[in-house]
Amino acid sequence: MDLPVPLSHAYLLAGGSGDSRAALARRLTAAYLCEGPGDVPCGVCRACRKVAADTHPDVSRTAPAPDKREITVDQIRALRSGAYIRPNEGKRKVYLIDPADAMNPAAQSALLKVLEEGPAYAAFLLLADQPGKLLDTVRSRCELLSLPQPERLPDPELEARAAALAQLLLTGDELSAAQALVELELAKPKPAQLADLLAETENQVSRRLTRDLPRGTRVLRALKACRENAVYRPGAGHTLGWLMTQLF
Repeated sequence: MDLPVPLSHAYLLAGGSGDSRAALARRLTAAYLCEGPGDVPCGVCRACRKVAADTHPDVSRTAPAPDKREITVDQIRALRSGAYIRPNEGKRKVYLIDPADAMNPAAQSALLKVLEEGPAYAAFLLLADQPGKLLDTVRSRCELLSLPQPERLPDPELEARAAALAQLLLTGDELSAAQALVELELAKPKPAQLADLLAETENQVSRRLTRDLPRGTRVLRALKACRENAVYRPGAGHTLGWLMTQLF
């Protein structure tokens, strides 16, 4: 992906794989800090070499603590305080938040202020697998850079599970659908696995839409909302009730 010119003060990097988002974030970081005379990043100046070696003092990374799943409000408050201290040696300070969709709502609210009113030298890179988890106000303060999804080989097992779930949601009774969703929740799939299942179920539902399936449009809309807005995720106490209210 070609880098945007001029660079914005904040980007939301979404889509692709974790590795591709990290690679783009590294290029953007180097571009912010590059000291070369031509196109940025040059890749050879002192700043670019330090970014490549993860040793540049003006690059800060925020991630969940090793024993936590969320980025907390205290972490973002610390980031916000540091943002008002001028750069150590570069012309910018770059803050990477990865995964940004791990920020809890309080942390996102704390970040919003510095996104809106931060110093001109501060730049923010938010990397997210599920950007729908971010508050609308946070997303609106960032320019979106969407990477293409990596190509995946067909997965017959996934397709079969999705087909069965799609058929049940389209034609099954409420009790059977509820039982299937409970079983899915109790299996505690990883978020990426669940997103894949929901996406393939959407595809299966789309193929089956006919006038004889009046529930189809509602099912499709509910599945899409679950996947994009991360409402349907392992461990969310409101998941089953929310989804059922959308379907029946």
